[in-house]
Amino acid sequence: MRALKSIGKFFWRFMIVFSFIVNIILVVVLLVLGLTIFDIKKNIAQPLIQGLHSSFVGLNDATIDWTIPVQDTIHVDRANAQLETNIPINVGETVVVLTQPVPLTVGANITAPGLTVSNASVSLTLPAGTRLPVSLAFDLPVQQDVTVSLDVPVDLKVRAVIPLNQTQIHDPVENLRLLFEPLVRALGNLPDDFSQVGNFAGQILSGNLPNLLTETPYSQNPWPGYSTTAGTNYTLGNAEIPANNLTTSTGIVAIGGIPALDEGIRPELYQNGSTPASINTQTINNLIGMGLNPASFNGTYADTANSPSKQGNGQAPVNPPPTNGETGQPTGENPPPTPVPTGGDLGIVATPGG
Repeated sequence: MRALKSIGKFFWRFMIVFSFIVNIILVVVLLVLGLTIFDIKKNIAQPLIQGLHSSFVGLNDATIDWTIPVQDTIHVDRANAQLETNIPINVGETVVVLTQPVPLTVGANITAPGLTVSNASVSLTLPAGTRLPVSLAFDLPVQQDVTVSLDVPVDLKVRAVIPLNQTQIHDPVENLRLLFEPLVRALGNLPDDFSQVGNFAGQILSGNLPNLLTETPYSQNPWPGYSTTAGTNYTLGNAEIPANNLTTSTGIVAIGGIPALDEGIRPELYQNGSTPASINTQTINNLIGMGLNPASFNGTYADTANSPSKQGNGQAPVNPPPTNGETGQPTGENPPPTPVPTGGDLGIVATPGG
């Protein structure tokens, strides 16, 4: 029994000493963190969070500007064309041969010994085979239906200028930005040193809680710009887009990040108990009810579109239901067969980077 009491007393003393040591360590750690908390914020947290946020903003604002050489030969087989033109004929001096006798009647002045006749009329015949030097200059009208069968070489430099925020890439990049937007604003609105802690704490104690999600100088201009230009000297930026190529705004919104924080950034999406998820569910049901092809907005378009890799693997192209180009409504017609490209890589060679 005495041995058990000795062991218990030893264990009790050990726990007191151990607890004291742990508390000392925790106090030291808290003191170190308190003294370095602002350095951690400015040198670790902000550069990391702002770096990610800024990169997503820059990716969304980026524009692809690339020139694609298109070099191929297009075979035109038995195409009918209407030829209507004038062909100028201009031949210098040449010799023609008469194929039949040609009668001539010309005026002449005849002088002979003891005889002079003025303004006489002379009739004669040039026999077949007579060689005559002539000069030809005239327009030859040509109007004819022709059948063309030839190989047409194509050598084009196709320039593509594509703002990413006007494509479907915008949605996932915007969602990533929304994940970090509340964090970078909160970090920017927190005190930067001990001199700002008193005012910050005073606002909290007085019940006037500071809004950590207000705009900051960084959040107003998170991306400085790009090391290369896009669209310089591109003259087709304002060209009219064909009506059948116009895209449709679906109304689907980015999901965003933590709802409690996201509501401070986009309060209009959380009114009357709504959330981005509920808005999207209703929007998708409306789009399907309109007859809009789901592959055009649900991320499965690549599964229905033909591609060189699919064709190389022997996969047949899938035709989506035809829709009216203006209304998006199904036309009720059978889809035309999708033409299968030929010629390997179609002669499109990527331009090497400069």
